[in-house]
Amino acid sequence: VKLTNCQSYLELGVEYGTNIIEIKNIVKICVGVDINAVNIPKDNLEFYQMTTDDFFKQNNKKFDIIFIDANHNFEQVKKDFDNSLSILNKFGVIILHDTDPINEDLLSENHCHDSYKIIDYISSILELNIITFPIQETGMTFVMRKDDRRINEFKK
Repeated sequence: VKLTNCQSYLELGVEYGTNIIEIKNIVKICVGVDINAVNIPKDNLEFYQMTTDDFFKQNNKKFDIIFIDANHNFEQVKKDFDNSLSILNKFGVIILHDTDPINEDLLSENHCHDSYKIIDYISSILELNIITFPIQETGMTFVMRKDDRRINEFKK
């Protein structure tokens, strides 16, 4: 977030609030969604205690960076990704957590489950750039639209 000109951030799956607590002091609009109550300071932060499906039904904002780390079931990750892509600002980035687990033990429902399957789905969408980093134990994937590269602005 610090390396970009991010003005709006959405985090799906806040859990303990580790990421969003840091980010809410950097961006103008910071939104968190979690089905569970989260005990974090709510100043400079909009927090919605609901499912991601319910959030997307009522949301009318667009975001520069969206971090997906909620339900790790592939079908739900796919829904969250598709919904996120529809509210991503130009030059925006979607970050997905738990996309490259280092061992089979991490495939339990309490960890990555089958969220790693999202990589094949995203890779099938030709208009997206995707890169997965094998960081931490579970991996992280960054996605942006190919036509959102700033260099495309100069090719007119």
